[in-house]
Amino acid sequence: MTVKRGATLPFDEAERALSGGWETMPPLVLAAGPDEYLRSRLVAAFRAGGESEGAELERLDAEALTAETLAGALASLSLFSSSRRLWIREGSKLDKECEDALVAWTRGGAEATRLLVTTAREIAELRGLQALSAAGASVACALRPGEAVRWVDRMLAEAGLVLPPGAGAALAEHAKDLLEARQEIEKLRLYAEPSGKVPAAALAALRGARAGGSLDRWADAVLARDARAARREAAALDAEGVGGTEPQAFAYRRGAAPRVTLPPSAARAALHAVYAADRALKRGEARDAELRDLIARMLLSPGRASHDA
Repeated sequence: MTVKRGATLPFDEAERALSGGWETMPPLVLAAGPDEYLRSRLVAAFRAGGESEGAELERLDAEALTAETLAGALASLSLFSSSRRLWIREGSKLDKECEDALVAWTRGGAEATRLLVTTAREIAELRGLQALSAAGASVACALRPGEAVRWVDRMLAEAGLVLPPGAGAALAEHAKDLLEARQEIEKLRLYAEPSGKVPAAALAALRGARAGGSLDRWADAVLARDARAARREAAALDAEGVGGTEPQAFAYRRGAAPRVTLPPSAARAALHAVYAADRALKRGEARDAELRDLIARMLLSPGRASHDA
């Protein structure tokens, strides 16, 4: 496999390369991004590739690594195999000397030694990661919009499980990240029939695959000015006994990718509604159970709702 320095590898291509022999890999691969599940897949592929060729695998923690220790690890020869693999965990914590040593090492041939550096940080955030990316190859470990469902479907296929229609998409929507989705899928193994089919009753074991109301979907519907969808979600939430919503959680949806694009005027109106509801709660003018309706009335009042029918 010939990969140019500074290349960005598609995830599937990087996973295949890491699981192969050392000759198929670039000397250094930087796996960077916030999704822990994607990073763990690449580490597993790197480990499996090493095991298949009998290579030594050494894990190094960047935070405790010195330039001297790194130089020794890179120069070491294996007594029991013809190749070596080094995994540096959380490469964002490498000091400047270590970063420079790695860049210089990639220019020196790196015969039969391969290096995987992982980090939860994005490459654009740190100059050190940018230098490593330019010296080797990189792969993004971050989900793009709409990818969660595809990954959940892939996990289910790899696990040999078949869920009732719509359950996989619901699981992808409700899991906070792919790692949680993977944990939920592991639960389903306990309920699967020999054929891999998971009965609908088993979905009660999942946090996210059950049908019902969703504060996230309600908030998206209100922001999108879709009164019909907002009423549908509100009714489902009421039926489940879920009342109110914390204004700050509605406003910022921390950790969630934006699913509704708003023009500036609509964004200002949404913030005004959230702040007004928050003030009403703090002044005792509204109860927590009333906040959802209060925000919806302000944003879905006549003249605002454009998708009502």
